[in-house]
Amino acid sequence: MTTGYEQIYLDLLPRLAQCDLAESAQRLGLALLPSGEVAAQFCGRRFLISAAGVNPEDGRPVDVNYRSVLSHYILSKGRGEPEHSFLPLGRVTGIIAGQKTFDKGLMEKPLLKEFGADYAKFRAAALQLGGVLEEACDGGHRWTFQALPKIPVRLVFYEADEEFPADIQIWLDRTAPRFMEFECLAFLTGCFVKALITTARN
Repeated sequence: MTTGYEQIYLDLLPRLAQCDLAESAQRLGLALLPSGEVAAQFCGRRFLISAAGVNPEDGRPVDVNYRSVLSHYILSKGRGEPEHSFLPLGRVTGIIAGQKTFDKGLMEKPLLKEFGADYAKFRAAALQLGGVLEEACDGGHRWTFQALPKIPVRLVFYEADEEFPADIQIWLDRTAPRFMEFECLAFLTGCFVKALITTARN
């Protein structure tokens, strides 16, 4: 039986078949291969995008949401460069419903459960996923990741102290809605969180 998430991806395939992959790749900062496929690094893995769909180059199983995120990205009409000015997802989109969806129960709570008591473990996983440690931010460790060429993601890790428990905040560049609608940005962030945790466990 096809799940709702699988159906989202299946509904994108007809549009993907009509996409000018070369134009999209150039505009979105992706690599166009001699085969006509487009290569994209996402969450520590390399994917190949063609008119027939999105597939991991290594052939290993992948959550269908990865395929949907990359399909939305290649289909995007967005232009320009990120500003490297970051806001929480709900504020990026300006959608009240988005703020309810993007809460610590859905996105940040799994990170706190996995890493809250072990910043060294988080740091090791962040480095493996290409994270760059920026200047300290109000006592927090600020990491920036290139989720996709036009969509940087920032995580700020606050270690626990005598007054406050550990906290992890996820921020997106304010230009991200040029390239993806809110629901897909939530998928992207969910994929990223899952990849970070999987990387740490492996």
